[in-house]
Amino acid sequence: MFSITEMERRRKAIREILNTENLKALLLIGDAGHGWDFNGDLRYFTNNRVISGREAVVVLPDSEPILFSPTRGKVSELKARSFLKDCRPSANPIADVTEFLKEKGISPGRIGVNFEMLPVTWHRRLKDALPKIDWVETHDSILQIRLQRSREEVDILREAAALADGSFEAGLKAIRPGVSEFEVVAEMEQFSRARGAEEHFTQIGSGKFSLSKGTNIIFYYPTQRRIESGDTLLMEITPRFSGYWTQLVRAVNVGKPNADLEKLQKVSREVLNAGLEQFRPGKRMKDVVLAMEAYAKEQGYPPEGPYGHMCGVDIIEGRVSSQDEMELIPGATVILHPMVFTPDGRNWTFCGETYLVTQDGHERLNHAEPGVITI
Repeated sequence: MFSITEMERRRKAIREILNTENLKALLLIGDAGHGWDFNGDLRYFTNNRVISGREAVVVLPDSEPILFSPTRGKVSELKARSFLKDCRPSANPIADVTEFLKEKGISPGRIGVNFEMLPVTWHRRLKDALPKIDWVETHDSILQIRLQRSREEVDILREAAALADGSFEAGLKAIRPGVSEFEVVAEMEQFSRARGAEEHFTQIGSGKFSLSKGTNIIFYYPTQRRIESGDTLLMEITPRFSGYWTQLVRAVNVGKPNADLEKLQKVSREVLNAGLEQFRPGKRMKDVVLAMEAYAKEQGYPPEGPYGHMCGVDIIEGRVSSQDEMELIPGATVILHPMVFTPDGRNWTFCGETYLVTQDGHERLNHAEPGVITI
């Protein structure tokens, strides 16, 4: 999937972290049960998708990295498809990691790790076995590398966004009275799965939306609820393609337009557009959020998040917030989907999509119609 040039680019960048932070080793951890927020450091460096159990990679400054996997049958696949050549089956990865570090004589010294991914039990065993090691947080440093997307990565992100757009179109064809939320989601995910999506994060809600009555849909995972005429559907469509996530958020009316929904959706889109005026290199993430909050307040709506999140190898690589001082750099990808709440808090909605920071501004990766569609 990736070129040798891309693999070497990543290895060089990671080894620069080892050198600049005076690390004797770097421990990368992948956990199939950990969710989608912090597995990205291992995936980025190895091009290895953790699908079962917990895996560990030890990166040294001047030799081939080593992966320990609890799944023996996966080792041959890792050697064929990942960036790694030294892949070892391990019934107890942390025990093998500890023994390997001892054999290499890496003590005393500093070893980098992502503490969000390091289980407490593993941490205790490492500290007991290697008491002179200073364990150092390195996730933020690796994330800064990950945000500087190569052309290969950007091309993949565009394909992922196209899958989200196509999934939305497939969902529109499926939506009609009598169809369940599960059936709509099945059509959307079938579309992207058939075209290479490795997994999905899909949320959906349906029901009656009214500002005067204060009725709102329940937005979460799909249920067996069957769609009725006069319903509103809200969908968060998030496929992962070749390791990279993008997201599209859209609302749909069934049978007839809904003026209340369209009013609030219009405000959400205008809030997003206000943020996009600040969305370019050199600006900070907080500049984007403050612009969105100012516009929402000006229109009489309480500014309230979430406003979105950075995305890439992890679905959430960082939250979009008014406290985020991170400077926007070319290559960073961000899902912007500002939520808009009515002053009484009884109704809310949101819309949005994935944006790429370019050299002179930004690119909207999704091309689905931004307005509310009635079918």
